[in-house]
Amino acid sequence: MAEIDGLKEIGIFKNFTTDMLEEFSRYFKRVSHPDGAVIFREKSEGDTIFIITSGEVIIEKGLDAEGKEFKPLAVLAKGEFFGEMAVLEGQSRTAQARSSGETALYEIKRSEFLRFIKEHPETGISVFTEIMKVVLRRLQHTSNELTMLFDMSRVIMEEHKSSAAFMARTVDEISIYFEGDWNITAYFYNKFNEEYELAGSKASFDEPAVAAAQSAPQDGWLDARTYLMACSRHAAPLGYVRFCKSADVSCYEKNNLGTIFNTISSIISSTMENIEHRVEAEMLLKLTNRKNLI
Repeated sequence: MAEIDGLKEIGIFKNFTTDMLEEFSRYFKRVSHPDGAVIFREKSEGDTIFIITSGEVIIEKGLDAEGKEFKPLAVLAKGEFFGEMAVLEGQSRTAQARSSGETALYEIKRSEFLRFIKEHPETGISVFTEIMKVVLRRLQHTSNELTMLFDMSRVIMEEHKSSAAFMARTVDEISIYFEGDWNITAYFYNKFNEEYELAGSKASFDEPAVAAAQSAPQDGWLDARTYLMACSRHAAPLGYVRFCKSADVSCYEKNNLGTIFNTISSIISSTMENIEHRVEAEMLLKLTNRKNLI
């Protein structure tokens, strides 16, 4: 019965009866992984779908042939599943899955999943339908993110007078890609007075109090609605962006947003560094020309 209660807390089973869950529970096994354990590797053959019952799982892509460097693609938490393409299409793994903290999973092999659908067609189709809903939602999220990155690439190619101007332009461009009402505020680091100053903002709702500029911003959620995205390059501060939603952000949203924020931060930091170098070079050229005229 404890196993059934655990399944009821998982999103894709929320509309299932106890009888349906009892039927399904006979076809999977529960496994545990310590922190940092590789659940499966990229390009490996797979025939199992995994459902997280506790802990977190990082989905990451290899950056080198030796498998020493990885880029996180997503962080999945309790109630989410992964590895479904190996079950639905028999594909090899397109990324690596690694546990973050002590993690418990339900494992369902492809053969068992298909047998379950054959023996219990009504319940099986319900499970399959819920899985496909999540897969389609993930595809929509990926499509939205790719479109945003394309628009950001156009902004990067524009001529910007300063880092502050670039940040203001970026805020305008990315604001439409966040679902719900968000206030997005960007600050650039003024190295002459060593303070963060307002670069630009986009507001969708009235906040009870205007947040003052941070003195030492760090990446992370400040509360259930607010995320701080710090931008730096080679340990040198460049600026930061504050994202605040009108309603609390769910754990599922936080996991998806975390990947997007990391990508945006990397792009902004790299572009700001290039702008700073260009501005400094132009100023040096002007000083040199003025000196030659004297």
